[in-house]
Amino acid sequence: MLYKRLNRRLVSLAVTVCLLFSLVIPFIIPGKVMAADQLATYTIQELKGKAIDFIHDKYQAGEKIDGYTAYVLTAAGADVSAWVYNNASFRDSVINSVYDTLEDASPVPAKVIAQQLLAVSEWGRGDLVAQLADVLKARQKPTGSFDDNIYSDIPAYEALGIAGQLSVINTDYARDYILNARYTTEGENYGAWGSTWGTDFYPDFMTTCQAIRALTYLPNAAGNQQIQIAINNGLAYLQKWQQEDGGVYYKTAGWSDDPVVDTAELIVTLNTLGKDPLGWKNSQGLTPVSYMMFKALNDDGSFGAYKNILDATEALNTYHLFNGTINPATPLGLNITPATATVNVNGQQQYKAVMNYFNGTSSDVTREAAWSVDNGNIAEVVNGLATGLQTGQTVVWATYNGLAATASLTVTESASSSTGGSGGCTVDIAVVGRNGELLYGPGAVTVSKDGRWGLTALGALEATGLPYEEAGGFVKSIAGLANSGMNGWMYKVNGSVPMVSASQEIVRDGDQIIWWYSMDLNSPGPTWDSLLKGSTPASPVNTTPADLKEQNKRLFEALQAPDAALDAMGKINQLLELKEDAAEIAPLSEVKNAVVVTGSDKAMNRAEILALKKDLLQNKIDLAQEVSASAGAIISDPKAEIALSIPAGALTKDVEITVKKGSGGNTAPTPPPAGYRQISAVYNFGPDGTTFAVPVTLNLKFALPPLVQPENLALAWYDKTKASWVALPAVVDLSKGLILARIYHFSGYAVFVKEARKAFLDVTPASFGWAQDTIETLAGAGIVAGVDGSRFEPGRAVTRAEFASLLAKALGLKVKAGEMNPFKDVKGDAWYAGAATAAAGNGLVKGYEDGTFRPDNVITREELAAMLVRAGNLPAGEEKLAFKDSDKISTWARKSVAVAAAHGLVKGFEDGTFRPGDAASRAECAVMVYRVLVAE
Repeated sequence: MLYKRLNRRLVSLAVTVCLLFSLVIPFIIPGKVMAADQLATYTIQELKGKAIDFIHDKYQAGEKIDGYTAYVLTAAGADVSAWVYNNASFRDSVINSVYDTLEDASPVPAKVIAQQLLAVSEWGRGDLVAQLADVLKARQKPTGSFDDNIYSDIPAYEALGIAGQLSVINTDYARDYILNARYTTEGENYGAWGSTWGTDFYPDFMTTCQAIRALTYLPNAAGNQQIQIAINNGLAYLQKWQQEDGGVYYKTAGWSDDPVVDTAELIVTLNTLGKDPLGWKNSQGLTPVSYMMFKALNDDGSFGAYKNILDATEALNTYHLFNGTINPATPLGLNITPATATVNVNGQQQYKAVMNYFNGTSSDVTREAAWSVDNGNIAEVVNGLATGLQTGQTVVWATYNGLAATASLTVTESASSSTGGSGGCTVDIAVVGRNGELLYGPGAVTVSKDGRWGLTALGALEATGLPYEEAGGFVKSIAGLANSGMNGWMYKVNGSVPMVSASQEIVRDGDQIIWWYSMDLNSPGPTWDSLLKGSTPASPVNTTPADLKEQNKRLFEALQAPDAALDAMGKINQLLELKEDAAEIAPLSEVKNAVVVTGSDKAMNRAEILALKKDLLQNKIDLAQEVSASAGAIISDPKAEIALSIPAGALTKDVEITVKKGSGGNTAPTPPPAGYRQISAVYNFGPDGTTFAVPVTLNLKFALPPLVQPENLALAWYDKTKASWVALPAVVDLSKGLILARIYHFSGYAVFVKEARKAFLDVTPASFGWAQDTIETLAGAGIVAGVDGSRFEPGRAVTRAEFASLLAKALGLKVKAGEMNPFKDVKGDAWYAGAATAAAGNGLVKGYEDGTFRPDNVITREELAAMLVRAGNLPAGEEKLAFKDSDKISTWARKSVAVAAAHGLVKGFEDGTFRPGDAASRAECAVMVYRVLVAE
């Protein structure tokens, strides 16, 4: 936009224009809007992957990538150190450019310097961050500017803010500079940022977004009225550029910015302000999120109108922000197929309305959508079936859930031009009885739109001529075979079990429909191929139930269960050796095993578990959602802690479902039985006592506490009548910190753990009583072991090899792929070789200057302190040592001992000494490792 306008100015401005062109984004008029029936849907992870792949391909082709793109790639999870071009990694290339800047920064724009700072900040290079910040500090002028160019200065301010380095410069100068650069005269540009040439002001969309974000990082920005007014006016300017496709980008009759760049910048701005981009809806209900999900990616794998690295970077940054913040089931766009159609007078065309969701899935909402036409004299439309009334052209509309879509319809007099249908469709159908016998088909039937059920799966059943009974669109009996208990009639279309009643599932020419009497809710039923071959297996081995997969795809990514967990859930009763129809196990006090554990090979590490625990503690849940019995629903909180998947037919009537997370810690209405400990909040589902005709799937996040064997976990519901907790079959997935279960009624639910302990004859209250509880807990968790079946030898000294092994086991450390043993005195077949290598690879143990580990040396108390500090990743603080013998602590260990003491990991003796050179005993090591494990 800015360049387009400026290049029409006088030749005398040419030099300035060239500079501006190097600093602002390139623009191009966008292409045509994608047709309604061409919406491409991808998951957020797929879009992130495509953006990363595009940038990687450009890098391999020799294109230069700047520090900002390096920052975005790293934040999005790309390992840029593995990108190699001309024998140098991408990361090293950026760092080399930083060194070049530090050697001579005079020709480098402030924007570039700040973007380099962002990249090295993301890589943890605090030394380079400080030096680059000092360069900008020295360059800043009393006017607030670095380069006397708003298109370099504003991005530099924002980058400093993101990196937490804004305080290095003069923030008063920065504030005044940013505020003075906005347009404050009433008119179409009011509230925008840009530049003035002569008497003309040229607004710039991207700079306006960057300026708003930069303001938020200034000290006391939230309490500064002038800053808040500027932000609000800037947002008002941006919002007026929302387009029909949901994107928000500058567009006039003669010019348009790159829609992807502008829309991405707007979304990042809203995210910075804590505002929901889904709230920016146009008249058809489309949002900036819709645009980025459906319109940003081009067919060739590029992004945006200009198809360059900047487009892909802006898109990637947006997708990274979306991840985990938007409910996967959020509807983003509605489209109609076909987009155009021609019928003759009295001819018909069946349109299909498809809702596209954030997670890349879609659903047919033809039946649920509201249909209309612009000109009711030309055509009429009912449930998507349009009928031509007189010649002419009109627009067909579908609206659903606040979204709208259109298609064109032409009505002619010539029957030969009709592409419409005859009011019916032909489908293949089979009906399979309780014992696998075929009651009908497989064969074709014609379904009439004028029939009782129209073009639906229930209409197809009626077309078979078999007698049936239904209630509310749900089938109760076919050919005299009625539903009984948890057994009954199910159906699927083209291999998938719909989550709506059969009276709502629209069918079309060529669809394959199977009705079967299910004796196992976990069975996906017979396949069409098996029916043609005369075989109707009820439950193929090692398959995941179809309904679980369908539900799982619509959940937040954080709540989506891996395939292994879904497989286990599908045969949970078999794995736990329960009766086939068992919905629960027993009261908690009587349970031996209540879970099947998956994901052990990819279990979350300690840092990830602590981060999850913090998120769960801070998250509050108080949900209420109306659920239609015929449609079912997915209910989930925005932070992806819990999800209920309620399939169609589970409820007998429409009802408001509530989900409330107990507050005030993990306080249960009745304490668990002896030997059990509650490790989650209580989740109360309502209305209390609600039961389900088919089970509801519960997906719940949890943080595995330290020293807990996952096999000892249990998910239980609270039985008010008996004031007790009852365990139910569940799957625990350690890779995502997730528990899955099927529930048949509402109550309070919580996660518990059976605490395992192991006692030793030589660890008693009278002997090592100060360590007894810790040793028995660690032994129960399998972290430490006795020297035989009954003794622990708590006073024996511990060797360096033994302690490395203890640390590796306690922290779950494993040898990384390609990692080599760094110690020359540790043989590959030594029992401790793996532990020593893993501990060294994670920076927990170090060898001596001669390259040895000296595994048989006893570990001293000061060596122990150093390893514990590394294991706990504890920050260095002021070196304060209060021990009487502090002067005896080795110089290399002084800081570690001080940090360990400050965090309570090590303590002195009663006489005030630390005794740094003394050998650490097995009891001491156990207690100190325990303190590391339970520390947060």
